[in-house]
Amino acid sequence: MSERSVSHPLLLFSLAINLLLIGALAGEWVISARRPPPPMQWATNDLDVATRARVRQILEEQRPAAQTLRHDLGAIDQRLMAVIRASTLDPEALNETLSDLRRTNGEYQALLHASLESVLPTLTPPQRVDVVRRLLRGHSGPPHRHKPGPGRPPKPRRDGEGFPPVPEEQRPPD
Repeated sequence: MSERSVSHPLLLFSLAINLLLIGALAGEWVISARRPPPPMQWATNDLDVATRARVRQILEEQRPAAQTLRHDLGAIDQRLMAVIRASTLDPEALNETLSDLRRTNGEYQALLHASLESVLPTLTPPQRVDVVRRLLRGHSGPPHRHKPGPGRPPKPRRDGEGFPPVPEEQRPPD
């Protein structure tokens, strides 16, 4: 038996094992990248790395329930779209679907609140403020600071600056 006839099968076997391992690692990387985050993780993005890791561990415990509720909400959304796209609107089906949506949204909100109750005690007061502020603001982040486009007036600020002047005839008497 020649040395070449032994080394080729071994080389092919080694190559197959390496490709299998690389494929497994790449598959795990893709799956973990597509996995939805645990509830409330987006609200903790401003925290330092160590605190975020501690909070993530708490939130991971609630991931299965959050995934189930997100799936249920998606299914209800699809049902709602089917009901409203029908040629004739079925009021009973609409009512039932909206009722399911309210119930499931309530369950999801309760889960988010439970997440807050688990996470907030582990944070410092400024971190708690940041997390709750981000939670109240939602996923969107800070408001846009862009200038309005042509023909669009600037949005008024909370302090009243930016409101157009009130015409004299519409002003209340002094």
